Amino acid sequence: MTDENLHHFRRWVKKPSDCVINALELLGVLQATPADLMRIAVGDSGLSAPKIEETFAYVYPTIRWRFFRYTDIHTLENFCIQGLQPSHVIFCGYNKQGFRHVFLIGKTNTGKVVLIDPQANLFCDLENSDCFENIQDAEEYYILQGTMTTQQQQQLEKIQKQLQNQKQTQTQTHTQQKQMQL
Repeated sequence: MTDENLHHFRRWVKKPSDCVINALELLGVLQATPADLMRIAVGDSGLSAPKIEETFAYVYPTIRWRFFRYTDIHTLENFCIQGLQPSHVIFCGYNKQGFRHVFLIGKTNTGKVVLIDPQANLFCDLENSDCFENIQDAEEYYILQGTMTTQQQQQLEKIQKQLQNQKQTQTQTHTQQKQMQL
């Protein structure tokens, strides 16, 4: 997610169950016009967890996407504080008395953990109790996590090694050319 996505975000078409679409737009997966068209198409029903996983699988096909369920908010809290890198977000959700909702939790470059929920018009510091109460007391919490298969991980490592070898070869060639010029 970029600062530009945050700055330019506008919900021209507002629907009561457009939280997933808002998050996708903030992540840069959707542009404004297609996002508004999706809001119209989805209407008041929202998107189910399997549809969200399917959407992420389409956008990022090399990764397996799955919602993991947690019943303790401290699991979500620890995941965000310890595992989240600066300038990154986690696609999260909760179930409060049958009401399901998704939002983003991000970490700023300064290390502040923030709640980003355009549907509720929230961008706040989760260390602030007024902000934290917006997501507490749910029966279930969800984090969308992506994993690669062993084969995909091996392919990625192979590609990274090839790129590293190419870079070394280019550096050696450049060094040899410099020496020849001297």
